[in-house]
Amino acid sequence: MSVHAYQLDEGGHLRERPLEDAVSRWKGGEGAFWIDAGPLQRSSLEPLLDRLGVSEFLKTRCLRVGRSTIVLALPQATFATIPLFADAARTRRTYGAALCLPRLVLTFRSEPVEDAERMHLRIAELEIDGSGTSNLLCAFLVKRAAATASVAREVRDELTVLAERMDEDLGDVEPAVLEKLKRRVSLLNAIAEEQREAFELISHAASPGFDPSAVGAQLALLTTMAAATERLVDRNDARIDNLLRRVQDHKAELLNRRLGLLTIISAIFMPLTLLAGIWGMNFEHMPELNHPYAYVGALSLMAIVAFGGGWLFYRGGWFD
Repeated sequence: MSVHAYQLDEGGHLRERPLEDAVSRWKGGEGAFWIDAGPLQRSSLEPLLDRLGVSEFLKTRCLRVGRSTIVLALPQATFATIPLFADAARTRRTYGAALCLPRLVLTFRSEPVEDAERMHLRIAELEIDGSGTSNLLCAFLVKRAAATASVAREVRDELTVLAERMDEDLGDVEPAVLEKLKRRVSLLNAIAEEQREAFELISHAASPGFDPSAVGAQLALLTTMAAATERLVDRNDARIDNLLRRVQDHKAELLNRRLGLLTIISAIFMPLTLLAGIWGMNFEHMPELNHPYAYVGALSLMAIVAFGGGWLFYRGGWFD
């Protein structure tokens, strides 16, 4: 388990420290700390929780982080899990957990994420407005909400590009591309919805390690941000449905045109086939076959029938 520990200085900056030093300073009452324990590994996380003096009940909850959003306000701490993306392609969901103790926030995830190192760099670059764990937890939540909103905007931009391509050529975008994007939006919608619900619950989850009243404005902003992301995701979903209908209508129109062309060809050649069938009969007396201009006459008649049929279809608007 890759563990990163940070201490919050008086200027609101996070300074990375060795884990042992961070735990020792925390126990000594020297400021507020953030420990990010990476992906959940029982063999590494359980000893760390024991060193932090976490109760057995809370330790059990931490070790059971799985596939759902949870918010608990306990006598010792506030514990919350929220969904987030597990891969750079935004196709898998995992859950991030935050345990907010007095002067310490411990975060970890139910499974590894692909951009873990970049996540640590972003944590180190954070500027915290305040010096308590309530501010640290809000900073963690803001990062997660901002990441979800960023994905929603990426999808919006992708849809804009696809719509422009379709305006130029409806056949330039395949339904499979839009269906793949719709699956991504469905996952994004689930994550955004669960995050909003979690933020609303966290705003009421007071404990010795987390004081919602101290960060009320930030929590209200978080809820508003999550709701705005949900609305954007819904608009993206509606745009995908609209683009899918356009593509499907275009495909149906092409199919109808091809069937119409086959119908015209069949209608033109049916009388020609009839004539060929009559003259191909093996009767002994067929006077027209002995006429010196029978061959030329037959070809001329077939040509007149073919061109006449085509002209009738043209006048009827079948070639429009």
